[in-house]
Amino acid sequence: MCARLILLLLALGFSPVALASAEIIVGLNGGIVIPGDQDLAFKEYATDSGLARRVDTDNVRESVGPLVGVSVTGWGDWSFLRYFALQLETMYWYVEVEPATPIPPAPRFTIGEQRVGFLGSVLGRLPLHPLFGRFSPEKGRDTFAYLGVGAGAAYSTVTHGSHDWGWGYQLLGGISVPIVSRLRLRLEGRYILTGDVDTATGDRLVGWKVDTSGTPTRLRKNETVDTRFMPIIIGLDWRF
Repeated sequence: MCARLILLLLALGFSPVALASAEIIVGLNGGIVIPGDQDLAFKEYATDSGLARRVDTDNVRESVGPLVGVSVTGWGDWSFLRYFALQLETMYWYVEVEPATPIPPAPRFTIGEQRVGFLGSVLGRLPLHPLFGRFSPEKGRDTFAYLGVGAGAAYSTVTHGSHDWGWGYQLLGGISVPIVSRLRLRLEGRYILTGDVDTATGDRLVGWKVDTSGTPTRLRKNETVDTRFMPIIIGLDWRF
């Protein structure tokens, strides 16, 4: 229900009428992604695609990976609506995971996880400078902090494993600082939840494959949407 409401608001917010009266910002994002704790399941399939052996481990070593993305944000341009925005974005990130110690008979795979997210978010902001809590007369001059919540689709691909579409959810917050008239610098942190990636059955599977999943967290959507990531992002925004 929450995801449907966010998508409805985005559809309304990015209508031609709304865009005509909004402060539009196009952003380029880059940064790093810190993965949360994950579990790995190594499965060996026989020539008839039947499961022959399975080895599970939660003793996993994970690497920090890169993130890139683009976003379009529409801040309101009238009265209290200036404190709120709707945002559409796409982003790509990559991390590597592997067992911290060998787990025979499973092979020593290094598993690459690639994800592409298409998310919509609702944002709120608070001016910090030059007038705390209030916008300055000159548009684009304010330094402001912001928070947001979003949802959308995420496509996940796992080497030595499978690929799948699923839901993605995020919390985000940061600070935006003007550099010149229309260019802004943004420092941002996020908390992202995506789905597990399980090897599909009946796909002529042979040999060793790997399933990936997250570990329990209070902010998970359910038991199959619990793989989490914590990006740290630096963004450059151009204001129209």
